[in-house]
Amino acid sequence: MNYTLIDQDSQLAAVCEQALKHDAVALDTEFVRTRTYYPQLGLIQLFDGEQLVLIDPLNINDWTPFIALLQNKQVSKFLHAGGEDLEVFLHRFNCLPDPMVDTQILAAFAGQPLSWGFASMVNHFNQIELDKSEARTDWLARPLTERQCTYAAADVAYLLPIAHQLVEQTEAAGNMAAALSECDNLCQRRLDVLKPEDAWRDFTNAWQLRPRQLAALQRLAAWRLTIARQKDMAVNFVVREENLWKVARFMPGSLGELDHLGLNGHEIRFHGKAMVALVAEAQVQDEATLPPPLPNLIDHPHYKQAFKAIKALVVQVSEETGFSQELLASRRQINQVLSVYWGLKSGCRTPELLTGWRGELLQARIDEILQAL
Repeated sequence: MNYTLIDQDSQLAAVCEQALKHDAVALDTEFVRTRTYYPQLGLIQLFDGEQLVLIDPLNINDWTPFIALLQNKQVSKFLHAGGEDLEVFLHRFNCLPDPMVDTQILAAFAGQPLSWGFASMVNHFNQIELDKSEARTDWLARPLTERQCTYAAADVAYLLPIAHQLVEQTEAAGNMAAALSECDNLCQRRLDVLKPEDAWRDFTNAWQLRPRQLAALQRLAAWRLTIARQKDMAVNFVVREENLWKVARFMPGSLGELDHLGLNGHEIRFHGKAMVALVAEAQVQDEATLPPPLPNLIDHPHYKQAFKAIKALVVQVSEETGFSQELLASRRQINQVLSVYWGLKSGCRTPELLTGWRGELLQARIDEILQAL
């Protein structure tokens, strides 16, 4: 496979200048994210139909031409299952590809499985079995091997021509507007940045805690997320989630009590005093300012009835439209609607089932279901 590996500012500028002459490019990234909060960029792959380029980011300082390419609305950027790639672009370049078209999403609107893997897609269109043995390689190690480069280059070399075929199929099915709306949803999810003060809401068992324990969890979760971002550490390498929940649940007052709860030595040595101090703050917080108990969605008296009714509606709409049930609505999306409708979550964006192409198909009928309960 013919590709060019570049690692200089001048080379990047020339590549981006050529790419801007095309109406579409395929993009992919390789990154490492084992102990860090943010993905560590190891490689960018670009194919515009003529030049197939591997961009080594470690020595490049001037990313202005590449950012201009990402933001040029006249050039469509095709990615496959690009959620994590979007996170890489957003963290490294503070922007997302625009417009971004995800071929996994296109495939779903063209009648393929919802989470169609890239290797399966290539095999379907090209009858080629891709070598995926480098999927778990260290993309920050240098020099990159020929095998790594060939593996990375294949991801965009096959992607661009397949993307054009999927666009044709999706347009023929009359689903292009819905597919692009779904791509926009994917981008919007990446733009939603969790606020530290809301981090406690993502703890699965937060609903089991009493108000003062929740006050402790609020402080602890906000502190952990802030530390993770500041030090670029995966949150569970600061303090494991189950251990942080235990601290909120039992509200220990000493390092010895932390040890008794089962926290590991690293957690106690580096963060024990901070956690004990945060618990102490929660202990003396004015009772009038304590958070109310957190309702558990599935304990709502109408949850089972509402979920079953919406699920039946999804089956019906799937039969009417030809969209798969999995594409129309996931359990997470149904629960999102119910949580917002019953006031169990505040400050959220409008539920995905009630906006865009899904909203056109489902909103009025979901409203009828919920109002009838």
